[in-house]
Amino acid sequence: MFKKEYLKNIPLNFQWQTTPLQIYSLSFLSSHFKLPMPVLQKDYNFLFYIREGSFINRIDNKLYECTADSIIFISTHTVSSLQKIPGSLKGYFILIEEETMSQLFNQQDLMNVFFIDPILKLESAESNWIYSICRLLSTELEISLPNMQISSNLVQALLNKILHLSKNRRSISRTQQIAIQFKQSVHEHYKFERAISFYAENLAVSSNYLNRCVKTVFNKSCKEIITEVAILNSQILLADFTKSISEISFQLKFEDPSYFTRLFKNFTGLTPSEYRKKLMHDLS
Repeated sequence: MFKKEYLKNIPLNFQWQTTPLQIYSLSFLSSHFKLPMPVLQKDYNFLFYIREGSFINRIDNKLYECTADSIIFISTHTVSSLQKIPGSLKGYFILIEEETMSQLFNQQDLMNVFFIDPILKLESAESNWIYSICRLLSTELEISLPNMQISSNLVQALLNKILHLSKNRRSISRTQQIAIQFKQSVHEHYKFERAISFYAENLAVSSNYLNRCVKTVFNKSCKEIITEVAILNSQILLADFTKSISEISFQLKFEDPSYFTRLFKNFTGLTPSEYRKKLMHDLS
């Protein structure tokens, strides 16, 4: 779906990788992205390593400028959308399937350090190290029969390096950890669980304490986060033009379509119908 819906004019002879680890040159992909992309929620993890250039990426409901010599980590369930690439872009895009990630690495460690700020700036020597590993990984995965043990070891080294650099610069407080775990849990359960007490019980804290942690870290209440996640995911469903707005409203367990429409407009500034028209225009 990603290749069909969000990339354009791909050469017919281009060889897509089929392994659970994949790596592609950003200088190639950047010239084929359909921008701005509709919001996506992926069932895999991915890394952008930017060597030169920059791009604007939306993660959840916030825009980030991702500049040269930086790493961007986006985990499964995170809602994101590539918005703009101002000029030429060099670096690598690495895809890691969820099952492979769990075998290679403790994903929660990375999510803790990247969930609040998904961008890690690199010093020149650090960027050179990352670039060398990416080149080796690309060389291995582009051959006809790649050695997956070598590829896995390279990715594992890369992830460990990123985590090491992140932990040296970002200490995670107890308040931040609770807020992060809450938001991750909302992405998993928002469709059927809207009560703050459900998430507080899962985290073994009181609802009031949970709300204070979330407000401190995200400057939003738990209720606002839960609603925002539901609206973000409704944007993904709106990209399926075969579904009516009423169907999407009921699928996401909103009380009625008019209530869903009011919430959607409060968060996005557009009604679902207006958003869908804009989406159709952007994809045309």
